[in-house]
Order: sequence, then C-alpha cells, then structure tokens
Amino acid sequence: MNKKNILLLTLVHPDFLPPVYAVAQTLRDLDYNIHILTFDSFVPAHYELGPNIVLESVGKHYDASRIERFKLRSKFKNRAKELLGDDTVSIISFCPFSYYCGLNIKKNKPLIYIALEIADFAWSSFFRSPLSSYRNLRALQTIHKADLIATSSVQRSAWLAGRCQLNFMPDTILNTAYLPPKADNGSLEIFKELVPADFLNKKIILYTGAVNNDTCILEFIQAFDNINNEQCVLIVNGMKDNPYCTVITNYVADSRSRDRIKLLPYLTREKVLSLQANAHIGINLTRENFDDAKSSMPAPNKLGEYLIKRLYIVGIANEYLRPYKFLGIASLAESSRTEDITVALKEALVAIDDNTYKIKIDTFVADYFCMQQQLKPVFKILQQFKQSS
Repeated sequence: MNKKNILLLTLVHPDFLPPVYAVAQTLRDLDYNIHILTFDSFVPAHYELGPNIVLESVGKHYDASRIERFKLRSKFKNRAKELLGDDTVSIISFCPFSYYCGLNIKKNKPLIYIALEIADFAWSSFFRSPLSSYRNLRALQTIHKADLIATSSVQRSAWLAGRCQLNFMPDTILNTAYLPPKADNGSLEIFKELVPADFLNKKIILYTGAVNNDTCILEFIQAFDNINNEQCVLIVNGMKDNPYCTVITNYVADSRSRDRIKLLPYLTREKVLSLQANAHIGINLTRENFDDAKSSMPAPNKLGEYLIKRLYIVGIANEYLRPYKFLGIASLAESSRTEDITVALKEALVAIDDNTYKIKIDTFVADYFCMQQQLKPVFKILQQFKQSS
C-alpha cells in the first residue's frame, strides 16, 4: 500500500522556521510522505532530514524585486496545486501567504494552519509592503475556513481569536523541536572548525538567530564582559553587515573578553545544530514592546532547539519564559538592562555546575516540550478525516 502524503507550505525557508522541520519529521515517523514547498534559504546547503521527506524550493524570494516576488508567488501556487494529488491527505501552512495558497487549492483536503508568526494588517503600512499586507489581510479574513488553526503560544491564540472575531480558541502548538529516537549529539568535528581550539572544555554560552536591537545582543555581550570569567566563552551566530552588528564588532574588539568571544555570520543548518550540540547555555533575550503585538507575545523558535540539546536558558522575564525558571532550567533577567542580564548570567553559570538540570530538561522535553507531544491537535484532525473518508 502506498504511503499517504502531506504537503507543507511555507514562504520562509525552514532553516529560519525550524518548527517546520520538526513537524515534517514527526509526521514522517507516523508513516506519511512529506513534501515541503518553500523558497530559497539565505544560506543554501543540503540538510539531511532522513527518509520520506522532500524539500523543494521554487526560487530566491529574498532580495527580489516586487515584480519578481509576484511571479515567484504565482509559481509557488501553481507548483503546490501540482503536488496536491489523490494520495495527499492534508495541507499544512505556516504563514499567511502559504495559508491563503492552501485555501485556494485544498478542494476536499483538510487545511491546517499553524501560524508561526503574528501577521496583522494595518493601512498605515500597506504601501510600504503591499503584497505582504494584502496576504495578511486575506488570511485574517478567511482564517475561519481552516480545518485546524493553531498558534505558538496561548497569548497568540487569544489574540488571534479576538482579532478575527472567532467564536472558538485556536489550538496552541508550541515552537518545539523534533525529539529523535536516539540522541543526536551533532558533529564535534564541525564545531572544532567553527571556533578556536581554546574554546573547547570551557563553559560555552551560545546565541543563534537574528542579531539586532530587539534581541539585546549588545547588552548580553556587555554582561559577558562584566563577568570576565576565564572559564567561559561566548559564541554569537547571525552577524550581518549592518550598523548594529558593526557596533557589536567594534565593542568586542575593544573588550577585555575579546579572545573569548566568537562572532559568526549566518551558518548552514548543520553548523547551527553543531554549535547547539556542544554548548551549555542558550541565550534568548527578546526585548518586549507592548505597542508591538509580536514582541509582546514572544514564542521563540530557538527555545525548542536549545532544550532538545539540553542547554540551560538565559532570557528576560515574561509570561512565556517564567515557567522554565520555575522548572529550574532557566535564569531570567528582570529587564533588558545590561546589569540585570549580568545577574541572570551569573546565576546560570552557577546552575550548570550541577548536572541535575540536564535531567530536568530531558524529562520536560520528553513529556511535553517536543513536537511529538505538541502536535497532538494535528494527529487528531488527521485521524478524524481518515475515519470520515
């Protein structure tokens, strides 16, 4: 008997939306064939997902002109329609563009919308980005037509219910990672190629992701410099050629900790996972802005990846992260000020001296914070359609 197929659609490449990979691998383990349709990655490179998962790109969407993006989106829609065969049991979309695309081609197939990002509509920003604004508007107007709606936090689900005047609460599927059947420790050889030799056998503090003012990387590097612990090293992945990163580079060059700080550009997926597999503390310092819905309701992708790799968390206190502090697997700064981050980092460095935190992380991940546990609403809807067909 042929396996059934599930079509995953996302405008942003899964390298930068890792829960897409986690969803694909989790459903593959339930004996589905998975086809991911997307656009090019910023750092294109092959990433081994295992059997029965196909990753297909229709072209380079970033840095394209408005006309080129319009053509690429048409190409994406046509290709998605081609992939929707008789053996396709569901479409899963992860962004407003891919949701609206799925809605237009779904026919009698269940459409699942896992909204990984908050996407609102405002006339004030329409002319700055008309294509994105239009797709956000259409997604909001038609979201009730999805067979399952989920967001990555309870706060976001409540916001979406109010924003779209839904008479039900969308499900919550937290941004978690795929828990492999056996431990995947990453490649130590890749790690050695990325960092200086004297970084090995130190307490490794790691940040992976976007480097900008909202992620408080400068404040964190200042906190690391304040502590000036010779047994600790810091790795920042995601540096770009922009004014904020230039400020960071200049600060590090003049700091007393400069020999223990490694600044890296965006890396391939394999290299990022290698960094995570060999670190001890993971950084997630999202600055909240209560005038911005997205920043006031954080749901970071990297938290799931850090915890799968047994990294202790350092973050800023908010409703999303406080439970992790109570579990004894995170230290939280009271604010984004360097002084408060310094306190949290000092606490974290003491905490990882006791390896029992790893046991706490392992239990929490296996019982709750992995995609195998979080994807239960999707399992349920797939089973319902299977029984009714």
